[in-house]
Amino acid sequence: MKGDLFPVSGSFDIVQELVLPAALFGVMVTVGMELTRRDFRDLAAAPRGFLIGSAIQLTMFPAIAVLVLWLVPLPVATAVGLAIVAACPSGGFSNVLTLLGRGDLALSISLTTMSSVLAILTLPIMLAFALSVADVGTATGESVSVPLVPTLTQLFAVVLLPVAIGMWARATHPAWVQRNIDRAQQIAQFALYGMVVLLAIQDWQPFSAGIESSMPLAALMFTLSAGGGYFFSSLFLSRAQAFTVAIETGTRNVGLSTLVAISVLDRVDWAAFGAVYIAPASALGFAAALAHRRAIKMDRKRAAQRGGLKRGGKKGRSSTGI
Repeated sequence: MKGDLFPVSGSFDIVQELVLPAALFGVMVTVGMELTRRDFRDLAAAPRGFLIGSAIQLTMFPAIAVLVLWLVPLPVATAVGLAIVAACPSGGFSNVLTLLGRGDLALSISLTTMSSVLAILTLPIMLAFALSVADVGTATGESVSVPLVPTLTQLFAVVLLPVAIGMWARATHPAWVQRNIDRAQQIAQFALYGMVVLLAIQDWQPFSAGIESSMPLAALMFTLSAGGGYFFSSLFLSRAQAFTVAIETGTRNVGLSTLVAISVLDRVDWAAFGAVYIAPASALGFAAALAHRRAIKMDRKRAAQRGGLKRGGKKGRSSTGI
């Protein structure tokens, strides 16, 4: 189907079939490198944040996406792209935003890793359901389905296996991983996003067709999902944990969404929404992180002022009593 609609040169076939999966593989290795046995022990000792965060993270974005697909008439490529992104787990960039915003980094890493591992089960189910809601087959006149075996094979190869390798590297070479993990994450993220941009340039016509409708929708999806994640998690968790869950809920693995669209569903134009989602999600995520960081700073300042007033009051009472 892809070759008939949008001819791609041999070199870009290699990019799509080998380089993009390799870049995503590298990103997921760095995700696994973040996780240690101690993280599992900490989760077992205090599972509240992880369980609540996981429930919200796995359901909030897909639920909002399904509601949008039901209620809003969207171009087919945008609707399918939204369905794919909704089915994907959170992205590793959420860890950076959590660190910047002074959230719960351990919780962020755990949620990113676990949602990625669970994606081998949840992504095919969520994607099939979202595609049925979008009613893509009726709109395109084509029979659109999720090929289960190729999807599971791709997910195992670019999600489960690299996460396991990353965890093994952390367990067997902790000092080396500690020294090099930041550099490895930066290289892997730049390589992945570079591949997405390269594919967008190569097939600019199908990509550009969905940008106009995708950009505002992407901003809306991040705002609603992150906002909903924060609201519901704040009912049960601390503010730092609620912020972390919000970022994890709004941030998606756009590399995986691109791979699913191009390699599994064999359509370049269906990858457009995921590629576009990077920009508003990053901008709004940075803004949320800076706002949370400022709120923490103001709270500490007010707490220090209250502490100074209390100390001043005690000294005043002592001096009048003498």
